[in-house]
Amino acid sequence: MLKNCNTTRIRKQMVAIISVFLILVTTIGYIAHFEVYAEGENKVVPKKAPAVSASSYMVMSGSTSEKVASKHADRKMQPGKITMLMTAMVALDNMYNEKELKNTVETGDVIAKYGDTFKQGESVSVGDLLNAMLVGGDVQAAELLAKYSASSRDIFVREMNSKCMELGLMDTLFTNAAGRYDIKAYSTAADLAVITQAAYRYQPVKDALAKRSVTIAAVEKKNKKPREIEFKSTDPFFTGNENTEYEYIRGGILGLVDETVNSAQFAAIATKDDMQMIVVLMDSSKENTLREATSLFEYADAIVTKNTIVKKGKMVGHARVRGGAVTRVPAYTETKGFAYVPPEGSDSLIETQVAMYDDLNAPLSKGDKVGEFRIYVADELKGTVDLIIKEDVPTGWYLSRFYISNIATIVLGAMLFMLLVFLLRVGHVRRRRAKRREAIRRARIRELARKQLEIDEDRKRREWDASGYEEMPPRTTDIRKEAVDEETDRRGKKSQRKR
Repeated sequence: MLKNCNTTRIRKQMVAIISVFLILVTTIGYIAHFEVYAEGENKVVPKKAPAVSASSYMVMSGSTSEKVASKHADRKMQPGKITMLMTAMVALDNMYNEKELKNTVETGDVIAKYGDTFKQGESVSVGDLLNAMLVGGDVQAAELLAKYSASSRDIFVREMNSKCMELGLMDTLFTNAAGRYDIKAYSTAADLAVITQAAYRYQPVKDALAKRSVTIAAVEKKNKKPREIEFKSTDPFFTGNENTEYEYIRGGILGLVDETVNSAQFAAIATKDDMQMIVVLMDSSKENTLREATSLFEYADAIVTKNTIVKKGKMVGHARVRGGAVTRVPAYTETKGFAYVPPEGSDSLIETQVAMYDDLNAPLSKGDKVGEFRIYVADELKGTVDLIIKEDVPTGWYLSRFYISNIATIVLGAMLFMLLVFLLRVGHVRRRRAKRREAIRRARIRELARKQLEIDEDRKRREWDASGYEEMPPRTTDIRKEAVDEETDRRGKKSQRKR
């Protein structure tokens, strides 16, 4: 009895020890989940989002559309120069292809009231205007792009607002292409984050935002002399010193709501471990923008959901290239692809789609974008991964214009040559057979004629008595005719059998 009591007591103690151990492990794991350390640093990232002075902000994953952190993100405010991202999208949408970036726009007298960057009568390429707007935040460049893209600025603004509807943005209204202050214009940090995400999918926008400075040429109409103009990036991450720069930043655009008021609207993009993060600050102090955006980026990297859907460098399809030495090239994912499903959702809601561009023309260079790997959650586009090629595609031969590669051209030429040789051989054989048949026919006729001549000669030698009968003429001609008729009938019957 005593032995049973001791056994029961020991069991209870073991259960208590195991329970305490499990509670400790769970607690440590819980703490470790939220106490995240910044990579390469010893300081602990705060469990809560950092405090910022901006009136509103939005932190969103550009890879998955997950809303990581926000403050008054639905408050309607002036969009500022972040508007230029929408201007760039609409202008690019209206182009037939990117070759239009080389077209030129002439500065008129109306543009002069928007600034003094460009002089009246100067011509600037569309690509330079795009860089001047996105890198330097130039107002004149934005207005010139609107003039080039649409027949009037009012029509262009309507197209900008239509693009907002297309993106599902209900809290944004633009009144001009440059983001100039207008009491009727408004947007929210949440909507501007979506606009930034959508604009960054355009390669010209992506390239422009990554530049710290750009120099463009404005050509005078009279003497055709180019005038160089330099623009420095408005992104404070690109204008600070090395100690203040955030190494994962990929670009951004900043502008004051009003030049007389120190209130800035700022949108920036950073990429760490292939996860793209977007920060939008509204009515932020210009001096605090850099520090506050950095703290938000670091906080977002600590808590964002990283559910990998596709790996980097995976071959997901082939792109067709017109006019290339190779007209079908494999396409690979440039980065990882992620997906975010809300807690109440299921992974079954995730769908993917490979979308290749259908207007690719050679030559192409290694690393060029040829399509997108699109990630949908509940039939809604949440993120994209650029698809690139890993080999150069030089210009091909003439038939490559019809998507026939150089190798296929060689194979096709060889097949046509073999077909031609075969047809010539068949024709030669048929002619030889026809000649042989004709020779046989003639030999037969000659043989029949010879035999008839022998018969006639034999009759003459014997001097037959044909009294009482009329002398019969030699039948050589008749026999020849009969032989010809017989041969013709035979060939006709043979032709009918073939049919």
